[in-house]
Amino acid sequence: MLSKTNAVLLLAALAILVLAGLQPEALPFPGAEARFSDAVVSHWPAALFLRESVLERGEFPIWRETTFAGAPFAANPLNKTAYPPQWLALIFPPALHLNLLALLHLGVAFVGMFLWARHLNLRAEAASLAAIAYTLAPRLIGHLGAGHLDVLYALAWFPWLMFSLRQVFDRGRLVDWLSLSLVTALLILADMRVSLFALLTGAVYAASLFYRHKDWAVCFLPMIGAAVLTVLLILGLMVPLLIWSPYLTRASVTAADAGGLSLQPIHLLGLLLPQHRGTVENLTYFGWPVLLLALLGLLTFSLRQRSLGLALSVLILLYALGPAGALWSVLTNIFPFLLWFRVPSRVWLILALLIPLMAGFGLHWLLGFIESHATQRFRRLNLGMMALTMLATIGGIAALTLLGLPPTVGLSTLIMGAMSGLLLLLALNQRIAKRWLAPVFLVLVVLDLGWTTLQIIEWRGPEQWLEPGRPLAERLLADNADRIYSPAYSLEQQVAAAYNLKLFGGVDPFQIQSITEAITAAGGVPLTSYSVVIPPLNVTSEAELNQANREAIIDTRLLGIWHVSHLVAPYEISHPRLELLDYINSIYIYRNLDNQDRPAADDIPGWSTDTTIQPDAATIVQMNSLTQIVALFSLIAFAGVTILWLSLFLRPRRA
Repeated sequence: MLSKTNAVLLLAALAILVLAGLQPEALPFPGAEARFSDAVVSHWPAALFLRESVLERGEFPIWRETTFAGAPFAANPLNKTAYPPQWLALIFPPALHLNLLALLHLGVAFVGMFLWARHLNLRAEAASLAAIAYTLAPRLIGHLGAGHLDVLYALAWFPWLMFSLRQVFDRGRLVDWLSLSLVTALLILADMRVSLFALLTGAVYAASLFYRHKDWAVCFLPMIGAAVLTVLLILGLMVPLLIWSPYLTRASVTAADAGGLSLQPIHLLGLLLPQHRGTVENLTYFGWPVLLLALLGLLTFSLRQRSLGLALSVLILLYALGPAGALWSVLTNIFPFLLWFRVPSRVWLILALLIPLMAGFGLHWLLGFIESHATQRFRRLNLGMMALTMLATIGGIAALTLLGLPPTVGLSTLIMGAMSGLLLLLALNQRIAKRWLAPVFLVLVVLDLGWTTLQIIEWRGPEQWLEPGRPLAERLLADNADRIYSPAYSLEQQVAAAYNLKLFGGVDPFQIQSITEAITAAGGVPLTSYSVVIPPLNVTSEAELNQANREAIIDTRLLGIWHVSHLVAPYEISHPRLELLDYINSIYIYRNLDNQDRPAADDIPGWSTDTTIQPDAATIVQMNSLTQIVALFSLIAFAGVTILWLSLFLRPRRA
C-alpha cells in the first residue's frame, strides 16, 4: 500500500504544507488576506479546554464558562468530545494536536482513496493519482485553511466509507461489518453536516451494490446490525444534541438563513479558473489535469453509467445552488430538518470525492490504451481535448489581461490547462511512452494542486493570533473582570480561552436561544437572522469590523444582571454608567457601574435569577449528567469494538 510512489506523493504533500508555513505552534488560515480562522477561534480553545479540564482540574469537560455566559461543552458537536482522536489533546499541546490531527486525516484520506480505487481494479499508478488528487483537492485544503477541521476529518473518512461498503459486499466477513460501523461512526462524529452528504452517497453506492450482488438478501440483516452498532457508537453525540435541540437557535433557522451560502452560477467558472480568493464554500476547482482525466474517465463507462453519473452531477449542482436551483427549496419544504444543516454548497463535497476517482479511471484507461499499441484514433475525443486546451489558453490570457483576477489565477489556467491538454493529446495519439505517462501526470497534479494550496492556505504562529491580545487580557485580569461584553469582537475568543476570561457572547453555531436573546437585548443589537457570532456584527467585510454595532444602544442594567463587569470596544462609547478604565492597542476598556456581583457559591450555569431563561439550572444539571454518561459509554464502546476489530483483523488466516 505505501509503495515508493505513494511515499513520495505524501512527502510532496507535506512539503507543500511546510511551504505554506506549517509549524508545530502555527495554525491554518484561508490565505494571506484573511483575519480569522475557525482553527484559532473554535478548535484551539476547545482542545485547550479539554486538556485543562482533565489534566489540571481532573473533571470531564461538561460545561465551559468562557463563552456565551456559560455554555454546554461536551454536548456541542463542534468540540469533538465524542470523537476519539480528539482525546489526543491530553498528550499534545493544542496547536500541535490540531496540526497532527490535520496531517493524520490527510494521510487517512490518501490511503482510503487509494484502497477504494485499487479495489475497483484500477492500476496502482491510477489509484495513486486518485489518492493525491483527493488529498490535495482544493475543497479539502480550502476547508483546512478556513480552519474547518471537523469538515476535513469527515472528508478523510468519506473514501473509507465507500471502500468499507465495497468490502462488505465482496467478502462479507465480520471484520468487514465492524469496519463499516467504525468508519461510519467516525465520519458522523467528525462532522454531522458532512455526514449527511456522505451517507446519502454511501446509500446510493450500497443500493447499486445490492442490485449487482447475487445474494443480496444475505447482506440485508448484517447491514441492519451494522447500522444498530453505529448508532450505539454515536450516542455520545446524538443524545446530547437531541436533548438540547429544542433550546437551540438552530431550531428557528429560516430558509433564508440556511440558504445563504449557496453556489451562484458565476462560481461554475471556478471549474476552469481556480479561486485563489473568497470563501471556501464557493470553491469549485478540481484542477485542470484532474478535470480532463475525469472527463476521459467518464467516457470509459457505458452509456447507462455515464447518464446516471451526469444525472447525479446535475442533482448535486441544483442542490448546491440553494434557492436559485429550486431542488434545495423543494427538499427543505418536504424535509425541514435539512435547514439545520445549512450551507447547500457543501453538497459539492460529493464531487470533490468522485472527480479524483474518475481521474484515476481516466489514467487507467490511457495506460491500457498505450500498452495495447492500438492504431485506433479518436477523432472526436482529440477535437474535444484540443477545444478544452484552447479554452484553457484563452481563459488564462483573459484572466491575466481582462478579468482583473489575481495573476496566479491566469497563470494556473494558462500553464496547467495547456500542459494537461497537450499531454492528453500526445497520449491519445500514442506520442508518449507508457513509462512516462503516469509520472508526468502525477507531477502535473501535484504542481497544479500544490500551487493552488499555496494560494488558499497559510499557517500563522501564536505571535499573530494570540500575543496581540495579551495586553488587553492582562489588563482585564488585573481589574478582576467577571464577564466581558464586546460589541465588535475586540476580545477574540482564543484570547479569552487562553486567559480564562468569561465572554458575554461568542462565536459558535451551538447557541442557546434564550441566552442569545439576552445578549442581543442587553447589547442593543437586533437579531434579524441566524448568526454564528453573537452579538451579530452586521458588517459586510472584515475591514468594517471596527465600526460594528457602533450605533447600538447598550443597556448597562441588563448587562449588570448578567454580571458583565467590563466592556471592550474599538471605539468610544458614551454612556453615563460606563467608566473608561484604559485604552490599550486601540481598544477602549470600560467598567460597567451597574454590574451586580455574583454570589460566592455560584452553581452551573451561573445565570441571572432575575430573568426567565430556558432551560433552567435544574434541567441543565440533569442534561449535563446524561451527556457525561452517554459520552463515556460511547467512548468505552468505541474502544471495545476497535479492540474486537483489531483481534479479527490481525488473526492469522487459515491456509
